[in-house]
This record gives sequence, C-alpha cells and structure tokens, in this order.
Amino acid sequence: MPLPKPNLDDRRFQEIVDQAKRLIPHYCPEWTDHNVSDPGVALIELFAWMTDMVLYRMNQVPDKMLAQFMELVGVKLQPPRAARAPVTFYLSAPLEQNLLIPEGTEVATVRTETSPAIVFTTEVDLIIRPPRVLGALQFFAASQQENPWVPQDLRRLELPGERISLFSPEPQVGDAFYIALEHDHSNHVLALVLECEEAGGVGVDPRRPPVEWQVWQGPVSRWVPCEVEHDGTGGFNYSGEVILHLPPMQPGAFQGLSAHWLRVRLTEAQVGAGGYKLSPEIRRIRLESRGGTVGARHATTVVNEYLGQSEGTPGQSFKLRFAPILPRDPQRDTLTVEPPGGPLELWQEVEDFADSGPEDRHYTLDPLEGTVTLGPALLQPDGSVYRFSQIPPKGSVLRFTRYQYGGGVGGNVPKGALSVLKSSVPYVVRVTNRQEAVGGADAQSLLDARQRLPQVLRTRHRAVTADDYEYLATQVPGVARACCLAPGAQPPGPGEPRPGEVVLVILPQLRRREGLLTPEDLALSAELRSAVLGHLEDRRVLGSRLEVRAPQLLWVSVEARLRPTDPALAAEVQAWAEAELYSYLDPFTGGPRGEGWPFGRALHVSELYALLQRHPGVEFVEELQITLSEPGSSSPPQPAPYRLSLARGALICSSRHRVWVL
Repeated sequence: MPLPKPNLDDRRFQEIVDQAKRLIPHYCPEWTDHNVSDPGVALIELFAWMTDMVLYRMNQVPDKMLAQFMELVGVKLQPPRAARAPVTFYLSAPLEQNLLIPEGTEVATVRTETSPAIVFTTEVDLIIRPPRVLGALQFFAASQQENPWVPQDLRRLELPGERISLFSPEPQVGDAFYIALEHDHSNHVLALVLECEEAGGVGVDPRRPPVEWQVWQGPVSRWVPCEVEHDGTGGFNYSGEVILHLPPMQPGAFQGLSAHWLRVRLTEAQVGAGGYKLSPEIRRIRLESRGGTVGARHATTVVNEYLGQSEGTPGQSFKLRFAPILPRDPQRDTLTVEPPGGPLELWQEVEDFADSGPEDRHYTLDPLEGTVTLGPALLQPDGSVYRFSQIPPKGSVLRFTRYQYGGGVGGNVPKGALSVLKSSVPYVVRVTNRQEAVGGADAQSLLDARQRLPQVLRTRHRAVTADDYEYLATQVPGVARACCLAPGAQPPGPGEPRPGEVVLVILPQLRRREGLLTPEDLALSAELRSAVLGHLEDRRVLGSRLEVRAPQLLWVSVEARLRPTDPALAAEVQAWAEAELYSYLDPFTGGPRGEGWPFGRALHVSELYALLQRHPGVEFVEELQITLSEPGSSSPPQPAPYRLSLARGALICSSRHRVWVL
C-alpha cells in the first residue's frame, strides 16, 4: 500500500469562500450585498477555485517526496495484527462417537445497534472424543511397602455395596488417584460424575479441598494442573460432578500400563486444619466429554474469490473484496490462474519482483489495501523487453484460493464476549472465550514509520554496533529477542568474546504457549541458527567472526507464604500470586517493563516481596524462598542467594512456583 500523503493545507473551495466573506466587513465595510448574484461574490468564488487548485498542487510536494523515499528504501506500513483467544465449545449432551469441530469455525460477539459483530475463526481442527477408562491406580506417598502403587479395578463399582478409597487410610501429602484414559483428551472439557460416600472426607473444608487435578505431559513437563470449572462434590463429600478443563496431554506408562493419565493429588494444604482425616470413598464414577477448547484469532475467511480476467499485459493489478489481509499460509492461500484451455496454475507470492525472471509465476499482495499485482515489464537499452514474472495469457481467469481479513485493537475483547456460533456445528449448545483476547494491534501509522526510518537506514546493509546486530537478528522469522555480546575493555573470561569476535544470543519464538516453559521450548534449532548466520553474513564487518548461541537459562522456583487480609480471599490471592510470578519471571513477558526478562539482569528477593504485596488482599508476605531447579533434572533444587547474579546473555525462566495463603 502506498504510504498516505498528509496535506499541508486541508482547506477546500467552500471553506476558502466562507473565510473571504468573513473578511469583507473588515476590509470593505461599505460592501453589504453578499448574495451569490453579486459580481464581487462571483470574483471571490473564482479566486477561491484558483486557490484550491494551488493548494492541491502544493500538498503533493514535500511529504509526498518523503513517503516515496520511504517506499524506495523498503519501509512499508505494517498491517494490523489479529487478536487471539482460546474458545470453548460446550456440547448439548455427551456423545458416544467423536465430534469434529473443523478449522475455520467462526464465532462472534453479539451484534448491537452501535457496533458490528467481531468474528473469530478457529485455527486448527478440534476433535472431541468420548472418554474410555482403561484402569486406575492408587499411589500412597507414605507407604512402607516396597511398591507404593495399588491397582484398582473400577468394574467393582458396578457391584452393589462396593466402594473405592481415593487415598491412603491416613491421607498424606502426595497421595494420588490415577485414571488411565485410552485416548488423548487434550484441551477437553471433561466431567467426572461421582457418587461419593456422604461425608466420607472427614475434616476437609468442602469450599477449599486440598486436592489438585493434573494430567501427564511427558517426562519434561511432567504433571500439569487442570482448571476446575465446577466441583459439585465439595471435595468428595457428597455426590455430584467435577468439571475440568484439561491442558495438552502426552501418553505415559505407569506400572506397565500405557495410557493418557489424569490424577487427583493431595497438595501441601493437606497439612493443617483443612486436611482429610479419613480418605474419601466413591461408589460410582463416570467420565463424560462435555466440550473442548481450541485457539481462534480475529479473522474472517474468504474462499475461492474471483478476481477477474487477465488482459495479457504486464503490471496488472486486482483488488480483493476485503482488507486488510492477515498473514497467509503459502500452501493454501495463493493466486490461481486458469488460462483458456489450459490447466490450473498455482502462483507464488513474493515480497517484490527484484529476483523474478520471465518464467517465474510470481505476484505481490499489499495486505493493507488487498491489491494483487502481477509482474511489470521494462524496456532495455537494446530495445528488448524484460519481464519480471510471467504474464497470464489474455482471458485467463484469476482467483484467490483463500485469505483471511480482520485484525486490530477491536479484537481484544473481554472474556465471555465470544458467545455467538456463526458456523453450523451439530451438538454444540454454546460457545465462549474463558480468557480475554490479546495481541490485536492496528496498522502502523505513517508517523511511526517515519520514526523507524533512521534505524532502517542505519542498519539495513551492514552490522557494526551491538544494536545493529540485535536489530538485524530480530528481522529473521522465528527470532523473538536477541542480545549481542561485544568484546569489553577487560580481558575476556570463559565464553566471553575476544577482540574481533561477536557473540549473538538468540531467544527463539514460541510456536505455542501452553503450560510451563521447558528447555526444549527455548532450544535454538540448527535451522534458526543457520538462518541468522546467513542473514548477517553479508552485513557483518569484514574480518569479524560471528557466533550464534542459545541463552544460558536459570530456572527459578519461588516458594512463598502469604497472609491474606480476609481468609475468604485465600483462593483468589493464591491464583493471582502464582500468575504474577510466572508472568514476571519469564523471558518473553517478564521483567520490570513486561518485555521479557532483560539479558544479564540480576534478580533481587526484595522485588519479589514488592511484587506479591501489590494485591490489596495480601496483608504481608510471611516467607519467601528462591531455589534453582531445571525442569526434568534429577538434581535436588539449590537455594539461591538474596541477589541472584546472571552472566551476560543469561535469562531467567520460571520453574514450578508454589504459593501458600494461610
């Protein structure tokens, strides 16, 4: 899209006429007839028309030259970004067979008289499967036996008078009841319909039972908590149902049984006045799939749109019906050309035609205007014509297979706003977003592009300073953050760059953020390392040596005990405190500015005290301890000092945090 040309003087014909008439009493008070029939008014209108033409020409000169220059150096306005949100589909009744909610299913906000509906589209297929239980296990944490596992046959519950204890006779922290599921129920809404022994969990507070539901996510992430939407059993004190939102699952094997595992475990809150004195017992258990959750983004999908017919000339352009266009999938979102009597051709989108040859089937797409442009042709000095890309034969039919439009800050809707199902999906009774949508941003403004221009000009073709290397590295797709370690004045230490060497620390982007971070999530792949090296190879200073490495990661675990202002706020304060810790100690969203933990910045215990005391429901922090423990490591956690120093290029990541509110 051409950069917009601002007007130096935006007055128009009628405004100039009105302004001239207002000045008549000042310069010529004896002139009292201002009607359109007066010859003087006719002269005013003539001069106003001539002035309007002069202003029009003047507005084309200064800022237009700047805008054209910005386009020549490759500065283009960034299109809007689409907000994303997890959307939950609830079923009208449990099903006996799989239900597919296909990719591209549309949900929207309620349309009102003053605002149109905001449409979100699911990004992947969601398959809701009926649960099938393979077995169950009990784990007794304080068992004196060699094997603390006790297999349980749930078929016993079909007999009259039979019941199963969930935990050991004297419940201890770590006791757990495992349920083996045959299929993967990642992102499912799972209901456990339980018939419990009345008041079986003696001593427990039904409002805050000391239990946590978890699923197995593999040997690295291990057990990840589920979100409890509703607990109608009061901690297994009476019959009812427990509705869980399951995170992604991975298969695992326990006691020789390979399955997808769900467990309920006694937490550290078992120690105290609210713990179980006796193990709760169940007489019946039934699992039902009540729905599922899938990611969606603020977008509307258009399929197989007709653009027009080719005239057989170079430089043709066609406009899509809707704009702005969101990022495309090269495998599905493309231009098709059907020549008269010939086979269908798939054309490839390129950034520009600089590298396109006469035989290439290339086109460009302006995402802001939705304009599809075909390659031009230029007359050469010898009289020949060079074509940049092929030209579709005259009469060829052009279509765009698929694209999505939308984006902007309007997509950052609050939780619960997406409640209208626009696509027809059988057995779905309602839909909602249980979290607010985030990430939506409007298209870049001309002023912002002008502010960015000096940086682009300074670093476009060469990397000299550390800022140059960091800026150019972040232009490579897949790079989230970068830190350049330049040689210092002091003699280099182990791993430090020497004179003539440049070390670039790369933090890769996450493809999907679900659950806790793992070392594998932040690993620097060989492909991304090669892409960064290739991008900087032609731009680095001649004679310098460049090394690209992953950041050193310090996995921090925080244990804190808080005193609430009101015991009724304990659950809310605990959830808030844990979320704040995970957000603050994060390489992508952490740190004082929320832009990711700064490379090499030390962590002070005092800032964590200040962080946890910001909530009005926290009276004070009784105790806080920091330990270092890498996820999946067999080494015991190591206590950290009050000031945790980091090496240059190192980052802090969150391991498992634990917060007790007493």
